Amino acid sequence: MTVRDRRHMLGAFAAMVFVGASWGANVPVSKVMLEHFDLIPMSAIRTASATVVLGVLLFAVEGVRSLRVDVGLKRFLLLGLMMGGFFCLYTLGIQFSNPISAAAIQVAGPLVAAVTFRAMTGQRFDPGFGVALALTLLGGGILVSGSLLGQGRVTLGGGEFVVLGSNVLWTIYSLKAQAWFDRASQLHRTYVASLSAMGWLLLASAVLVGLGWTRSPFAVSDGWAWTQLLLVALFASGFGGYFWNVGASRLGVAVASLWVNLVPFFAVLWSMAYGFMPNAYQIVGGLVALSGVVYMQWRKLRAMQS
Repeated sequence: MTVRDRRHMLGAFAAMVFVGASWGANVPVSKVMLEHFDLIPMSAIRTASATVVLGVLLFAVEGVRSLRVDVGLKRFLLLGLMMGGFFCLYTLGIQFSNPISAAAIQVAGPLVAAVTFRAMTGQRFDPGFGVALALTLLGGGILVSGSLLGQGRVTLGGGEFVVLGSNVLWTIYSLKAQAWFDRASQLHRTYVASLSAMGWLLLASAVLVGLGWTRSPFAVSDGWAWTQLLLVALFASGFGGYFWNVGASRLGVAVASLWVNLVPFFAVLWSMAYGFMPNAYQIVGGLVALSGVVYMQWRKLRAMQS
């Protein structure tokens, strides 16, 4: 491996660490923000804020011509629909879950991504997938048992499985974001997808608010809530999405998905800062599920070395 290749990979690793930290913060912050904002308008504001920042950065780095959308109308709309749909599903899952449990169950995200990747591309599962799946199901069972036995704070709220399932939509988006552009930078790809998602979410918000089915976000006057919302929009939705594309382009979507295991780790740390403390079932269940993914990665590394 040359020095250039080594730097290329180190940059990808640094990008995925940022993704883990920013997306991890998204879990407890979104849970708290849902006490102030309704789901669709909150997602629209987050996406719009992230798009503006990405657009300014893209203009500064690549010039005004880079702001053009040349991916085709159909693909443009589909990219935004997938990204916006993921944001809504993910936030919906957080709304009906305990932040610690939502973080713990996300250790199974790479397995969901692997299944989706196999269905989309036809490639075989990584070595150790069967064992990893069994351990993940066992870990999920431990999480469920905490709720069934009524031990401590409610362990499982049901939304955790929506959070986990949203990985299907994000994996499909990631594959298409790499396949549908011709020599575009990762920043441009993220900007285009965010621009489309912003349009979808703003339209949905306008319709829902107009029908009286949801509250206008501008009725919220709490400055602290707005600050938290805009910060998570900037770092999780904006730069987090950009650095994910950087990592996915250099490591591949399947390998980058394994790095999502950093998200639960950071999410638990951020959740504790917001006052959500884990119980024994959440800790043990998360560690058992994580051991499955670690085993799969170990098997994959051994296969690559041999």
